[in-house]
Amino acid sequence: MTDPKALPARQLVLMRHAQAAPAPFGEMGQDADMRRPLTPHGQHMAARCGAWLRARHFAPDLVLVSPALRTVQTLEAIGSFYGDRQPDIRHVNALYDALPATIRDMLYEVPDKCSNIMILGHNPGLYALVLHWAAGRCPTALEPALQQGFPPASIACLGTQKPWNTATDGEIHLRDLYCQ
Repeated sequence: MTDPKALPARQLVLMRHAQAAPAPFGEMGQDADMRRPLTPHGQHMAARCGAWLRARHFAPDLVLVSPALRTVQTLEAIGSFYGDRQPDIRHVNALYDALPATIRDMLYEVPDKCSNIMILGHNPGLYALVLHWAAGRCPTALEPALQQGFPPASIACLGTQKPWNTATDGEIHLRDLYCQ
């Protein structure tokens, strides 16, 4: 994925938030989970992800991010990898605890003009979607990383030649994985 000439017309980065602290003792439920911050190690993991994305010259047009504190802090810790243009960053409530189909449906709503997209969210939905798109088409070199289960701060890079709102699942291909 590092050779710009070999890149697909459109790129998608699916990223799981970096390592987060547990909810404070005795606090339970969605509200407590939404307020979980990154750990210092998580901050460092996210910064390494930013360096990895910059080395691959990934510059998103659109970033969809879960409103959970840990995902927002992951995006901040990644740092600027946008090149000379600022992407449209949207906080999407539906990304919190999203099913794979929900995440896929979000791509159907993306305007044609958006070629490069980043979705920053949570497991198990992200990993299930990566597995779905990689099924039967995973490059052999990526299989060991795919079997790690998409731990915190994992990144899946996918590509297609079609607009995201018309690309079928068979036209979306796993191109790279980064798991720390």
